[in-house]
Amino acid sequence: MRGTSGRGRAILRNPLQGDGLLGVMRQLVPAWCAWAWAAWLAIVPAYPGAFAAVTATGVSMSQKGAALEFLQAVASGDPEAVAFSIHPDDLRALRLRILTLLHNEAKRGDSTVRDRLFGPARPLDEIEHLTDTGFYATLADRLYLPGREYDGGEGIATIADKDGKVEVLIRGRPPHDRGKVQVVNVVTLKPFGKDWKAALPTEIEAQIDDLIEGRHGSSAAARTPAAVRGGRGTSPAQPGIVELLSTSEKLLSDGKCDAYYGKQMSPNFRRVTGKKALAALVAACQNSLGTREMLLATLHIVRALDPRYEYEGQRATYDLSGQGLPFDHFVLEQVDKHWYVAE
Repeated sequence: MRGTSGRGRAILRNPLQGDGLLGVMRQLVPAWCAWAWAAWLAIVPAYPGAFAAVTATGVSMSQKGAALEFLQAVASGDPEAVAFSIHPDDLRALRLRILTLLHNEAKRGDSTVRDRLFGPARPLDEIEHLTDTGFYATLADRLYLPGREYDGGEGIATIADKDGKVEVLIRGRPPHDRGKVQVVNVVTLKPFGKDWKAALPTEIEAQIDDLIEGRHGSSAAARTPAAVRGGRGTSPAQPGIVELLSTSEKLLSDGKCDAYYGKQMSPNFRRVTGKKALAALVAACQNSLGTREMLLATLHIVRALDPRYEYEGQRATYDLSGQGLPFDHFVLEQVDKHWYVAE
């Protein structure tokens, strides 16, 4: 979800079409919100025979609360908040479906889908231990849902959908300092005991399917943190950086952790890091295969990216968000015309 700022989108579903529908709507919907229905019909594609299967009703307090909970979670930019606002059955089904794909490809000795969804540095056993909400929040770094902050809203109408779901039309009210324009949203809800929860947005399902199949170029996917990584403001790695990365990778592959921390890390890093702390880092590298694999994965990913240079070209920063690593940036610095790992 770094890369989670500004995620969220209301779900648009199939409306009705035809003169007969407009007559029904005029009876069901007050004149002051007829414009919302007209807008809905203008932006949502109709499907044949739909008008015979859908009935509009009022919005209950429980439905309004669930819809606003989802919209406000989306606006918060917190992927865990979004996950908690979605029906748990949908989250569980999503996790089990994707885990099945990952297990099947692992049996073939492949990791293509795992790399696309979680980044090449995140191992399968770690993904298997994620909770339903944690699974969605981890995926969210590669997803994009635009959202707008509301401090309340007005329920306009509810349309019955299949499998007990309903489409709720909500006019969101912005906070006082965000202007006066109210925005109409459509949120799909599912029964949750005596209450309601948002269904997994179909936009999210579509984006996940695009990632699995390796499709690119959608306007939503292009705005994710993963998509803009290494974008504007970056330049190719200098020869000294290429040499540093190659040497570091060889040292770690050979298990020479003392040489890596003693020669490849910046003198500034070694100066501010105590002897005991430095010794603990070397010991963790030598004694833990997982630690070495994480460091090697970092170097392997970085070698395929371009850094962003700062401080008159003396500092190079790689954006690693969405790569499955426990950190978002990898920083190098130049000291006395030599490049080192800064942190």
